[in-house]
Amino acid sequence: MRIESCRKCGAELEIKQKCSVCKEGITCICKECHFETEEQIHLQCTLMNMDYKLLDARVA
Repeated sequence: MRIESCRKCGAELEIKQKCSVCKEGITCICKECHFETEEQIHLQCTLMNMDYKLLDARVA
């Protein structure tokens, strides 16, 4: 996810939450007005994570 400026006030955004698979930002928050962006879901990371959980469940 690219870090852009806030859509409400134009200030810089900082990463609030990172993807558990690739560690890139998936949600950001504005440093000034505290506006929070919507979660950006990485389809490929989600599929990888689901596949890992399914394989882990079969082994147990």
